[in-house]
This record gives sequence, C-alpha cells and structure tokens, in this order.
Amino acid sequence: MMKKLVALIITLTSLHLGYAETEPKEGEPLLRKPSRAYQFGGIQDNWFVGVNAGGAIYFGDHDKQMDLGKRISPKFEVYAGKWFDDRFGARLGLGGFQYKGATQDPNLGTGKVWDASQNLQYQKFNYLNVNADFMFNWLNDVNGYSEQRLYSLIPYAGVGLMIGIDHTKKMRVSPSLGILQTFRLSESLDLNIDVRGNIHGDGFDGEFGGRNAEGSLAALVGLNFKIW
Repeated sequence: MMKKLVALIITLTSLHLGYAETEPKEGEPLLRKPSRAYQFGGIQDNWFVGVNAGGAIYFGDHDKQMDLGKRISPKFEVYAGKWFDDRFGARLGLGGFQYKGATQDPNLGTGKVWDASQNLQYQKFNYLNVNADFMFNWLNDVNGYSEQRLYSLIPYAGVGLMIGIDHTKKMRVSPSLGILQTFRLSESLDLNIDVRGNIHGDGFDGEFGGRNAEGSLAALVGLNFKIW
C-alpha cells in the first residue's frame, strides 16, 4: 500500500514539472529566488480554513475480491492551518464518513451476499479521521514566492487517528502521505485537489487477516479560504 502511494505521489509530481522549470542564463546556477513579497508577520498571520469532499476507498483483507467501483464511498473533510513561511506550513483536519468492502465474517457484513462461492458479504462501516499534516510548497521552494501564482504543488506528510464507528469500534494511529494541488481563484480563495493515502494496520475493518498494511486512498476537491 505504501509503495503504491509513494509511486502515485511521484507520478503526480512529475506531471507538473513544467510549472516549475526555469531557464537560467548560460553559466548561471539554478538557485531558489528570494521570497521578498511574502509577509511573514506574526502568529496571527497566514491562517487558512477549508472544506473538501470526494471519494475514498478502503483496502482490506477481502476487498480486492469486490469490484473497485462498488467500494468507492463519499468522504468529507474540514481543516484549518497556518503557513509558517513561504514553503512550510501545517494543518489540522477532521474528516470521514463511510468505507465499503467485502467480508467473510457475518457479524461484520450487511447480510447482503456479494459472492456466495467465496462466502463474501457486503460490508460498510462509518469512521472519523483526525489528521495533523506538515506541508511543503514545492513550487515556492523552486521558483520563489509569487503572490499571483495560479498553481501550487504541495506534498505533505501527516499522522492522525482513524476512529471506527458502528460495529468496528476500532481506533488506529494512522500515518499518511499526500499531495495537494491548489488553483488560485482570487486573493483569498483557492480551489483544491487533494489526494491522500492512509495506513491503518490490520483489523481496522474488524477483520484480522494478517495484513499489516491495510489502508485507504482518498481523492477530494474543495475550497481553501485565506482568513488572515
């Protein structure tokens, strides 16, 4: 799961290299441009809040035996954060809703049969996800800060809690990796595309199958509001 997530982030990053390329003069080294326009301010400056919504998919013991499209479920997220300078920031988010999949445990299933030959039932359960993320604005690091930049590419790493609701009643420490893309709509508003992968460990869905790398992948779209 983690190898697939890292590969996804590398692929997404490579697709946008064109945004960050600069052409130095002959013999001139490629250096990071100074961030003269960035207002560092104090503790009260450079805060933001946002909302996201999209789809999520869980990777459990028997989920691969179910069609991918039937496992996608909605996810919602709210967050708040702060940029410490033009490159580094942090945010705290609360999200979740529901995961779908397949199980061989009748106590975890919905009672609806998915594949009788494999003794599989549909499974769904609700959850909450709390994440603390450390963010790195890659384009600001490469090209320097620009107040008018239309596009930003922001990899991030985080850690949080996955909290199962309903019959699962599980709680797991959950590391995550993701990549955030922002598109400037106005001085105080951005459009977000956020792809995140979380590792949950075995048994978060209530079924223990010996897999230590159970996890989830979410792709969300939303709005980011710069409030100070």
